[in-house]
Amino acid sequence: MRRFVWVIVIVLVLLFVFARQLAHVYTDWLWFRELGYTGVFWTRFWAKLVVGTVIGVLFSLLIGLNLVLAQKFMTWRRWRYFASGWLGRVLLWIETGFRWLVALVAVAFGVFAGIAAAKRWDLALLFWFAARMGESDPVFGKDLSFFLFVLPFLRFIYGYILGAWLLALGLTVTYYAFHALADLAVSGRYPPTLRAQIRALMSYATPLIRAHLLVLSAFLLFIIAIHFRLSMFELLYGKVGDEAVWGAGFTDLKVRLPALWVLMLVFVVGGVLVLANLWWRPPVRAGVVLVSVFAVAWVVGNLLPGLVQRYIVKPNELTMEKPYLRHNINMTRLAYGLHRVKDVRYPFRGDITPEILERNKDLLASVRLWDYRPLRDTLQQIQSIRAYYQFADVDVDRYFVGGIYRQVMIAARELNIEALRPTWYARHFLWTHGFGVVVTPVNEIEEEGMPVLWVKDIPPQTKFPELEVKEPRIYFGELTDDYVIVRAKVKEFDYPHEGQGAGDKGQGMEGEGQGEEGGMVLTTYKGKGGSPIGNYLNRLAFALRFNDPNLLLPNPITRESKVLWRRNIHERVRTIAPFLIYDPDPYIVIADGRLFWICDAYTYSSQFPYSEPYTLEQTVSIGGKQVREKFTFNYIRNSVKVIIDAYHGTTTFYIADETDPIVKTYARIFPRLFRPLSEMPESLQKHLRYPVTYYRIQAEMLCLYHITNPEQFYQREDLWRIAQEIYETRRQEVEPYYVMMRMPEEGLQAERHSTREPQRATQNRQRNLEFALILPFTPYFAAPAGGTLASPPTERHNLVALMMARCDLPRLGELFILRMPPGRQIFGPAQVESRIDNDAEISKNLTLWKQHGSDVLRGNLLVIPMDGSLLYVEPLFLVATETRLPELKRVIVANQKDVVMDKTLPLALARLMKKRVEVEVTEETVLPQPQPAITSSLAPQLKPMAEQLEQTLVQAEESLKQGDFARFGKLLQQARELATRLREQIEKSAE
Repeated sequence: MRRFVWVIVIVLVLLFVFARQLAHVYTDWLWFRELGYTGVFWTRFWAKLVVGTVIGVLFSLLIGLNLVLAQKFMTWRRWRYFASGWLGRVLLWIETGFRWLVALVAVAFGVFAGIAAAKRWDLALLFWFAARMGESDPVFGKDLSFFLFVLPFLRFIYGYILGAWLLALGLTVTYYAFHALADLAVSGRYPPTLRAQIRALMSYATPLIRAHLLVLSAFLLFIIAIHFRLSMFELLYGKVGDEAVWGAGFTDLKVRLPALWVLMLVFVVGGVLVLANLWWRPPVRAGVVLVSVFAVAWVVGNLLPGLVQRYIVKPNELTMEKPYLRHNINMTRLAYGLHRVKDVRYPFRGDITPEILERNKDLLASVRLWDYRPLRDTLQQIQSIRAYYQFADVDVDRYFVGGIYRQVMIAARELNIEALRPTWYARHFLWTHGFGVVVTPVNEIEEEGMPVLWVKDIPPQTKFPELEVKEPRIYFGELTDDYVIVRAKVKEFDYPHEGQGAGDKGQGMEGEGQGEEGGMVLTTYKGKGGSPIGNYLNRLAFALRFNDPNLLLPNPITRESKVLWRRNIHERVRTIAPFLIYDPDPYIVIADGRLFWICDAYTYSSQFPYSEPYTLEQTVSIGGKQVREKFTFNYIRNSVKVIIDAYHGTTTFYIADETDPIVKTYARIFPRLFRPLSEMPESLQKHLRYPVTYYRIQAEMLCLYHITNPEQFYQREDLWRIAQEIYETRRQEVEPYYVMMRMPEEGLQAERHSTREPQRATQNRQRNLEFALILPFTPYFAAPAGGTLASPPTERHNLVALMMARCDLPRLGELFILRMPPGRQIFGPAQVESRIDNDAEISKNLTLWKQHGSDVLRGNLLVIPMDGSLLYVEPLFLVATETRLPELKRVIVANQKDVVMDKTLPLALARLMKKRVEVEVTEETVLPQPQPAITSSLAPQLKPMAEQLEQTLVQAEESLKQGDFARFGKLLQQARELATRLREQIEKSAE
């Protein structure tokens, strides 16, 4: 009975000590069950447990077995009693408790090793479920899956075997030495000199001890020999010093590879000779063998390759490295997907003509004028409605609106809980979700320079059925960092109520369980998301998980209550599949009247042979903190698209690239996690796009690896760099930008048919208008790979190429390089920026605007290919210095000869054309028309309206200073209406 009580006490103590860890495991299981991914949870759980247990047991057995053998071999003790003093007490404790000591040491090392190894559970699963790639490396002829999956696992296992063996050898030698020194000290025979001490210690090496140490040393040499075998394959990964080739070059394959074979053989023979010393006398021969082994290893493995590289390869590097440079080029292009790029010569014909503009009216209707950065500030001022709503980002997308393919910008109105300074109750029960989105066309502006809003306000209002939002609530987003409890005794805040009935839910909005209280419309969550928290066990588990004892106190939680947590979509996807890289810019879309987030994910590896590595650094906001992520890889694919329901929180992973062996392997490991892209709803497939992060990585690699000739590659004859532009007032690299455009070869084909079949050509143009991603390149001169040229890097800013990626299915992911004619001088973005600065009229206006309390923001400069010509478009924004309310005031357009500026894109294009062709453009249509004078008879009618307008503007300024953006937006709208009525009255009087 007493033993049973002690067992219960021990169990309770362990539960108390590990309660938080158990709570984390249990709540994780609840969360994965909520999402339908319990298979993912258990696969990872058992993989970690098995890998950690195997490595831990390996460490424990090797260490414990060797210490037990050492104790057995020391049973000949020379002393019959333990001396008095601390040394005697230590020896007595070791002798009497040796088994417990061995167990403690072995288990401790095993636990630490197992915990560390469990973190690499993915290596074991990738090895076990590896899918073939179908491509072989150019040196060993092995399928590339060997380097992606098998070799990393073998190196992982080797590292832990080597570590365990070194620890076992070191602890065994320490044990023997301690006993020998203790015996010398107890017997009073401790030698005074170091040489005598070594001889005395050697005298304790009985045949059993000697055999034990020799076996351990011999197998250590055998293990090191395995290292050299693995290193042969790893020659294909990097480069040494200033070698020209990423991967194995001439020195690697002609010197280092044979040297590694020699080293492996030397260590194997050395291990055999050490074992042979079991029968040799004297044992000093083993030491001679070991010294000889390491001497040969140093000479062969280090000195000889360096001499060959410096005195044989370097003087004639191009000739000797040429075949390996070809391997480097081909494998790097394969690793980054550059082998799929189609190289097209752009038939540049000259400047834009009125005929070209006429043929591309549909394209010009979607030229993006709004820049996402100033637009976000503008929307924050006019559409946040309340200070606690925030637009984290503005994304570019496209929709069929009224049967026309239109490019738009869309932003989610999320809840910024920190702006409310809420209590614990309000944070977790009341303020639970954001509300709705704002959609604006990319090229339309109001007279005051404000964006035209196709979806706006709370509840969301729109006149287009394609943009109708029936469920606008955002429970899962980029700013939803806190956990919330839904279906409690209290209702949640839904949206602010001002003068409208509680039943007015907006256009098509679903509003189950709504009510009204204190100017707030309330609601109850009816979605599928959430982990149960109604019973006390779950409340205790989540209280430990969140370190929040308030969950255990009396609160509005009921039996039906659920907790929504990991609502930040960045954290959400990374928890489900941490083995992927996620794009830092997920975007929200409207599909079937609901809101969904789409996030691109990438498979990657740093083990692809002959491929140059790339380091990606990005920042994401998780838990209210900026988390810095850093990845180094030499293989990457955009193989996964993730869909997150903003209301239900359901998260679905779709395979976007079925040729990728890594995603195929993960699909074998987690068969219920990944789905084929064909299963994605068609309404969501229409909004897939080529991701900017992946595109930027490919573009940076393409700056060098567009060169496929080894000689040109070595000389860096045609090196590119990403073009530069001026944003705001600083020079920066052009960001990849989405545009509506027509692929050049299809546009030219349609043009050839335009004279014979105008109607058919028009239909083709409408059908072939695509959503695409584009980036310009300029030339860049640098020293060759060998570094033989001393000239510093230089660059020119003329345009040499455009890289384009298709974003519409079924051609999503197709890449093009449009190369400009090499003999033509075609302006790049930086040169067009200089022409803008040098234009007298534009420069004068920019200077004037900056002197009147405003800042001038220069948006992205777009380079738009159009039927063998290029059109440059740059928007200008004015921002008051006291408030961040950017207004789109001017549009600059340019061709190869002229740069002009006007209020709108059509007016700017008309001004651009008028110098060379007859276009019906008058001064009155290009410049602001003068207003008629106000006569004395009209003054009494207009004076009250003018006074009311002035009073409204004064109130708006006061609201802005007080930070009441909702009232400011309403007053600004009233001012616009008054200004419109005032203008109408003036126009009537003029008639």
